[in-house]
Amino acid sequence: MSKAWSLRYALVRAQLGWEETLAHLTTSTASLPDAIAKGLEVYRKELTKVILFTGAAMAPTLNARAASPQSSSSPPAGGSSSSGTSTVDKLLMRCIPRPSLRAVFAGDVVAFNSPVAGPGAEHLMVRRVAALEGEELVTDDPADGSYTIPEGNCWVLADNEELRPPAVIDSRTFGPLPIENIMGRVIYYARKNDHGPVENSRPAMSADAAVLEAELDLDKLQES
Repeated sequence: MSKAWSLRYALVRAQLGWEETLAHLTTSTASLPDAIAKGLEVYRKELTKVILFTGAAMAPTLNARAASPQSSSSPPAGGSSSSGTSTVDKLLMRCIPRPSLRAVFAGDVVAFNSPVAGPGAEHLMVRRVAALEGEELVTDDPADGSYTIPEGNCWVLADNEELRPPAVIDSRTFGPLPIENIMGRVIYYARKNDHGPVENSRPAMSADAAVLEAELDLDKLQES
C-alpha cells in the first residue's frame, strides 16, 4: 500500500476513534480517561469483517448464480446457509459503528439487522438503500399516493427486479428501516472464480477506498 493510501487509512481510523471519544464524553457517566480508552479501542480495530450471503435477492450484484430465487436473505456473519442452496458469496463489509446520514448514502449496499427478526434476535440481511429520511417515494399507481421516509429511517430494496414480495423481503415488506439497524456497507464480494468491488454511491466508494486498499485480503476472502 502506498504512503498516500496509508495516510488516508490512518486518518479514517483516527476520525472513527475521535468520534467514539466524543460520543462517550456526551454521556453523563463517562470520564475523560474512559472516553479516550473507548476511542483508542475503536481506532485499533479492523474496519471490516467478512459475512456470508445466500439467495437471489441481490442478483446480479451479489450471488448472481444463486440456485433458488426463493432464498432472499443472508445468514449471520460466519454462519452457514439455511436456504438449501450451495451458492454463497463471501462479502467484505466495512463496519459502520455509528450509522447516520453522514455515513450512509442512497445507492449503498448495506448489511443490517432485520427488523422482522423479533425482539432480541439477530438476523443479518443485505439490501440496497433506495431513499433516506425526508425523501419522497412515488409509485406508478396514482391511487397509492406518495410516502415520505420518516426521520432516522431509510428505504431498502433488493436489487433483483424479478422478485416481488412475498418472494423477497425488503422495505416493501417491513417498511422503513431504522438507520441504527445498519451494521455496515458491503464493499467487496468473492465467489468461485469471480471477485470484485461492490458498486455503492460515489461518496461511499470514495470514503471506503483506503479501507478496501488496506484490509482486503483476497486469498483469505476466497478461502473455501
